[in-house]
Amino acid sequence: TLRRRSEFAGLLAQSGLRASLYLERKNSINGNVSKSNMSEGAIAAIDDLTLQLKFWGKSSLDEEAFNLLLDDIGYSRDRDGLFDDLLEDIGYANPFFDVTSRTISVDNMRQMYASEPYRIPEQAVFNNGEALMSFVEALFRTADVTGDNVLDYDEVKQMLRKLLGSEPTQEVIDEAFKALDVDGDGQVNFEEFKSFMLKANVNDVSDLSSDFNEAILSPSHSSDLKFVTELEKYCEAHRGVNHHLLQNLATAAFGKKETADILLRFLSAYSKFNSNFISNINALLEMLDDLCHIEVLTDNLEEEMGHYDEETLVEGEKMGIKRESIEGIPHRQLFIELVELLETKLARSYSKFIPDYICEKLTHAIEESMKHGKLGLLAILYFGSELIVPQIYSYILDGLRLSMGLTNEEAKFFILHIDMDKDHADSLREIIIANCRTKAERLVLVKCTRLLLEARVSFYDSVLKYGSEMSEPVFDVHATDQRCFSDIASRSNILHMCRDHIKGATVLD
Repeated sequence: TLRRRSEFAGLLAQSGLRASLYLERKNSINGNVSKSNMSEGAIAAIDDLTLQLKFWGKSSLDEEAFNLLLDDIGYSRDRDGLFDDLLEDIGYANPFFDVTSRTISVDNMRQMYASEPYRIPEQAVFNNGEALMSFVEALFRTADVTGDNVLDYDEVKQMLRKLLGSEPTQEVIDEAFKALDVDGDGQVNFEEFKSFMLKANVNDVSDLSSDFNEAILSPSHSSDLKFVTELEKYCEAHRGVNHHLLQNLATAAFGKKETADILLRFLSAYSKFNSNFISNINALLEMLDDLCHIEVLTDNLEEEMGHYDEETLVEGEKMGIKRESIEGIPHRQLFIELVELLETKLARSYSKFIPDYICEKLTHAIEESMKHGKLGLLAILYFGSELIVPQIYSYILDGLRLSMGLTNEEAKFFILHIDMDKDHADSLREIIIANCRTKAERLVLVKCTRLLLEARVSFYDSVLKYGSEMSEPVFDVHATDQRCFSDIASRSNILHMCRDHIKGATVLD
């Protein structure tokens, strides 16, 4: 957790530093470990891991499952090498562990939790923040050889030598000391040391590459094309595009029936905020001055309204998409028809019951971005939509095909968008490049893009939350909407939804 977002933190990473380097190992763990050697926190963690592996149908933790766990806890930082670090820690706790297997059994985890320095005292608070502060304090006290509660230049040098396992260069020492000595008085007190270490444990403002803010945002250091390319990389790697919900839907990981149900909820909620796409394009058109840019955006708008060239219609027919089912029909209408088709197939509807909180952050992100005028709208339409939608829609399309067997004709909305949005993105890209020539413009694009992507993550998380809420009883004698048994007209729908959960039971009413 300490090894992020600074050169000094990078040195810690290169040295493979662990808190364990400051603690004496007391026990060598071999074979199975009894619960008596483990804290309650560790036992709970092992029990959770066992259940999670069982849910995934796995007997051990591999790198794929490890990343799923990180997804579940919302871990959004760089993951490179983390699984290798865990393998190394397991090997440290058990010298007989085969690191090359790249799999970790539940017993392996028990061995690690029962060993020093991973053992958690029963009386200790199981709290990541306290663990971090304890480590920072131990590191400072170890470096403070003279015991005067400050680190001088030589003590920092000695600390670096221990951390790196070799003699640090003068440049490294100077850079580290300058970073630690905030007030420039020639010594590092504990508050300065703590402040630096905690700062190294927090993501930077944009969550982009470490040199993004200075080099990429500055027009004097990077071209417009370079800036746009870097921001595109950020988008394509973001959880807003590769969220675990999307990946699980694409593989029908919830089972066909549950995946289909989640997809219907997903799309029912999605329709609440994507209805303003056309109005956003029209608003941007009014702000553009370049005639070529206006023409490009107008062409995109025409396709959104269902007006295609002959080549597109012919290609659609080759894929089994009827010409008359798409020609002259706005994409918004195709989306509505798709949702209605799914409702018919599943014999249920969520359209009237989507909680406001699901789209709340997405709506807020769009409203905030629009306050920035032309730049905000460009961020909405390009980085927040056309650039990333082909990947997102590919996940959804795969899920619909696997869970419900949709034909190309039935799934035409997604097929058209996946193909056309790539072309739309290429067209919009030229407009973006022409509107990021100052640092101020670039800052606005980064700010809005990040806001929009984080809002998508919130949307996916909320869809999952809504799914868990729907599994709870919906009976409410005072309710007025059609989710409860008190409304006689909705009883058959409710019972249909419950059918799989009440097999073998007697329905009294």
